[in-house]
Amino acid sequence: MHIGRYEIRGLLGRGGMGAVYKAAMPVTGRMVALKVLKPADILIDIMGSDALTSLFLGEAATMARISHANVASVLDVDEGGAATPPHFTMEYYCGNLGALMGETYDAERPSRRLGAQAALALARQMLHGLDRLHYEGIVHRDIKPFNVMLAEDEGGLGTVRLIDFGLSRLRGERPARHPGMVVGSPWYTAPEQEADPDKADSRADIFSVGVTLYRMLTGKLPEPGRDSIGLVLDDPELAGPDWDGLFSRALAAVPDNRFADAAAMLDALDRAETDWLAARDAACSLADPPDPWPSRLRRPPARATPIKTGARQARSLFGLDELWRPNSAAPALFSDQGDGTVLQPGPDGSLAGLLWERDGSRYPLTWERAKAHAARLGERAFAGRTGWRLPTIDELAALMGRAAHPGLSCQAPAFDPRKSRLWSADTKAFTAAWYADAHLGYIGWQDRSCRFFARAVCPA
Repeated sequence: MHIGRYEIRGLLGRGGMGAVYKAAMPVTGRMVALKVLKPADILIDIMGSDALTSLFLGEAATMARISHANVASVLDVDEGGAATPPHFTMEYYCGNLGALMGETYDAERPSRRLGAQAALALARQMLHGLDRLHYEGIVHRDIKPFNVMLAEDEGGLGTVRLIDFGLSRLRGERPARHPGMVVGSPWYTAPEQEADPDKADSRADIFSVGVTLYRMLTGKLPEPGRDSIGLVLDDPELAGPDWDGLFSRALAAVPDNRFADAAAMLDALDRAETDWLAARDAACSLADPPDPWPSRLRRPPARATPIKTGARQARSLFGLDELWRPNSAAPALFSDQGDGTVLQPGPDGSLAGLLWERDGSRYPLTWERAKAHAARLGERAFAGRTGWRLPTIDELAALMGRAAHPGLSCQAPAFDPRKSRLWSADTKAFTAAWYADAHLGYIGWQDRSCRFFARAVCPA
């Protein structure tokens, strides 16, 4: 199937205005995200085709005029024709913040907590992108985790790219929507934007970032009408910053009581991170720091043979909870062997365990290239061994340790924390494979063309 010049490879998402597809560019085969105008019939009846087309192409123009590391780029725009709907292409990203958090559209269900360091880093990037938009007089009006894409990089969580400008408002523009049209997403929209979307200014985006940061830290949505983070101050992992002060401003119901702009909230996040680091270092300097880990958590010998399983069976087969974290994630003991490998003893403490590649691949790789990376280690007899392969999900669970269940950790990581998203040998389908995020402690699946790191294993 083709739309214009692009070969469609799969559906990424669908909304009232249209659909987003994964597509291949002609000649190069580069993967892109193709956004196509296919509005719902009710929208056509309310607004008319011409207004919707104008709104759609306006989104592409808004994105194309901004060049910033934290804002997605538009690569190509086609106004369409008799047989082809209007469409535009953006960079294709395998990850987004909503998936990272394990967010659903059920407000009652918790999401994964990301920890203070990761949450502050992601919120800071969101604010940098918004600061660029606001400088141009653009109010996004739909900031939420699933509109925060994460571009692949050579380590860490990924680089934030803000997307979806279909609801954005430019300085001085006339509303291009029906008066009754909802602007924004439930739970993340500022009160004044819900009341009158056309009067919302940049401070409405600040409110949305505040909700997102709150959920990244707590795994919950803030209570309606409550401006503080409250009970999470009992969590030692979050000790230090004045979270109540930060959220009383970020989530203030009245815009005048909020941070004046993205730069002001960035300053507050910088202070919060400084205070958090000081509190963490102080706690870890204690002779006997608190350890929230129960000794009863143990894992049986890990499965070494790869399997193929769909999402419905995966949680049971991999032993995962509702947030796709290992139910039993006792931190394993690792010993650096000094030859580029790390030893993980067997369950009984014997040497019949696993030998891990310490550094892993230098760059993130597609799944096929990750397998080739492990095979090359075997061909070279890396560290004097030839049995190198990609690990299974069961084996990768040992690398998660404390990350699967948040709490204060003072131990230095055995592996490079920047290389946390790791391919497994287990597959989901012909085009998808399972991976583990060793830093945040969860299991996911992705298209094999996505790029994660490889960390090979072999029998010890």
